[in-house]
Amino acid sequence: MEEAAEHSINLDAALGELNSTAASDLLNTIDNLRELQVGEIVNLPQIIVVGDQSSGKSSVLEAISGLRFPTKGGVCTRFATELVIRRAPETNIDVRINSAGPDSPRLFHWTDFDNNVLPQIIREAADQMGIRLGSTKAFSRDVLRIEVTGPQVPSLTLVDLPGFFHSETEEQTREDKEIVRQIAEHYMKQPKSIILAVVSANLNLANQIVLEKARKHDPNRERTLGVITKPDLAGQGSEDEKKYLQLAKAQESVNKLKLGWHILRNRPQGMEYITTDDRDAQEESFFRTGAWSTISRESRGIAPLRRKLSKILLAHIQKTLPSLVKEIEAALSTRQSALEKLGKPREETEDLRAYLLEIAEKFQRLVRDGVEGRYHHEFFGELNDARDNRKLRALLRRLNSAFYVTLVTKGVDRKVHWENERPQFQEETISWVQDEEAPEYLQPCLSLFDRFPDPASIFEADLHEELEQLAAANQGTEFPGLPNANLGFQLFRMQVRPWHGIAEFYLEQVTSFAKSFVEELFIHVIGADSQTATAILVGYVDPWFQSKRDVLADKLREVLRPYESAYGPSLDVEFHTTLQSMTIGREAGRIASYLQEVFPASFTERAGKGLTLDQVEQALCNMQNDRASEFGIEKVVDMTETHFQISIKTFAQNVVNLAAENCLISDIHAILTPSKVIRMSEERLRELASESEDVQGKRRTLRHEVGILRSGLVICQQSHPRQRTVLPGAFTNGPSLPRSRESSSTSSE
Repeated sequence: MEEAAEHSINLDAALGELNSTAASDLLNTIDNLRELQVGEIVNLPQIIVVGDQSSGKSSVLEAISGLRFPTKGGVCTRFATELVIRRAPETNIDVRINSAGPDSPRLFHWTDFDNNVLPQIIREAADQMGIRLGSTKAFSRDVLRIEVTGPQVPSLTLVDLPGFFHSETEEQTREDKEIVRQIAEHYMKQPKSIILAVVSANLNLANQIVLEKARKHDPNRERTLGVITKPDLAGQGSEDEKKYLQLAKAQESVNKLKLGWHILRNRPQGMEYITTDDRDAQEESFFRTGAWSTISRESRGIAPLRRKLSKILLAHIQKTLPSLVKEIEAALSTRQSALEKLGKPREETEDLRAYLLEIAEKFQRLVRDGVEGRYHHEFFGELNDARDNRKLRALLRRLNSAFYVTLVTKGVDRKVHWENERPQFQEETISWVQDEEAPEYLQPCLSLFDRFPDPASIFEADLHEELEQLAAANQGTEFPGLPNANLGFQLFRMQVRPWHGIAEFYLEQVTSFAKSFVEELFIHVIGADSQTATAILVGYVDPWFQSKRDVLADKLREVLRPYESAYGPSLDVEFHTTLQSMTIGREAGRIASYLQEVFPASFTERAGKGLTLDQVEQALCNMQNDRASEFGIEKVVDMTETHFQISIKTFAQNVVNLAAENCLISDIHAILTPSKVIRMSEERLRELASESEDVQGKRRTLRHEVGILRSGLVICQQSHPRQRTVLPGAFTNGPSLPRSRESSSTSSE
């Protein structure tokens, strides 16, 4: 077996100056949390260097870190380079190119890392990205990530970015300009980024794009530190020199930054390879004389900049610490909840049985809540939760209403247009049916029944003519003027043809919604254990609902039989009362209409002659002669209509109560019961409740993450200054704690 390569790290001491002792402890804690790589819970600071092309960005990074960055040839500014330095017990170097597309990272084999190795790594990465001599590719969205860990290195992230440019050239196209903008803005907009906005003193300030970009992504100027480079190239006494001096002294109003401005003198052209010490000495000598010597020592030179960045890093960490603690607490709560849902480890038979018993008990309790309309459990969501398919009883009631309305409006084979108004017993109970404006809450359920067509229409006169022919063709031994007794039942059976399809569809919808409710409930109760959830759904839920579909089909046939094929009249008293009411109402309307037609003066003239008894009798005789049917068709129609109006409500109630409720909804809780679990064999228990490797892996991962989060939370809370509990003003008159000697003296002063 090949031995692991030993790694060697040798970094400049300058990097250590970027981490104060106070910051190191916090960064070490954050590094431990970062290893979880879940949900971006760590807001780790990073220093990004941005600026226009040739502004000296890479030289600034080199001066800050003591690491050599390529400063000529332009290759180093063609893509983002992330230098991630982490303190860890083990020494390791990880160099990779993270693709901007779906490709997997490309790894580099690198065992040594020192101050001078970066140019070589960057050249190799550029070649891998296709940025090489003779290539048309100038920039890449891929990211070079160099992660260095070791026991003696500081925790820090430095990012070198391509420079902005104004004009397109043969080597730099409009597309390249857009790529550079996207890369830079990706890092600048991140709240964890400390922006080092680099401007060159030998270029006009108004023409440098970086200031506009920094203002866009840091509008409050809270995390941008301005760096002025190349002061030696600004003409002595020139307008540019005066402008940048004003900028450094915070005398320029437009580009004031809360973190201020700092001046650096980079290595002169042609002297890129002088030592770091020589570079710092030359810089110090430059700032002793001339106009730039008037800048305060804290705002010029590399050593003060390192100290300034160290303070900025610490302040940034402390500022984000309260929100970081909240994020850790939320992540910890989420993982603890997920761990609880997995339950205890299940190895023995009794562990499996106890696990399933808990599932069955929770399932039964929540099923009863859903069926009875108690929605206090978190499973049902908030009061205005859009997932109302979990609120089973509320959904069933809306389905019941939609079913009944559909029966009333579409549950007749042919709708009769009566010559005189007749009472519509069912539609009177649903006030909005006539106006065709259903309540908004009911519309989604009603739309399910849109598949059923409106009934065909027939006028009363046409119906009478049709029935006359049928009565003539089906005469029996009845007295003349009376219809065949069977004719009304035949007409009724024709009219109720749509009932079967509407009721069958309604029961299918109830079954589907109930099954969806049960599936979601089991998944909620079981949690992350998808193996057990699938086993219960396949082994219990699916067969149970399939058998219930057969039961419901049988029950519907039973409920329909009196209306479709057997003798099923309404109760005598109810039928007689309703028929009499309908007949009297119809005849009263006919009499009134006929009298108004024969004796209009009695209805329009107050002084008109009153009607005599003989006149009324004669009029009624004439009306009877006009309207009477040889086969008693009017009676057939009245009896059929009466039977239909009474039966439709009874049928709807039977379908809802005897089929949907009695055969399905009331039995849902029995899908999985504690008694079934108690009687299960060991083999069945293992089929349902054995832990999969996936669940075991999740439990191990969650336990590991919970442990790290708890430790990190303790350290973060210790690092965060404790806040006193503040009570409302009415409760602050009690005895107070003694003040410290310092606070007492301050107050007395």
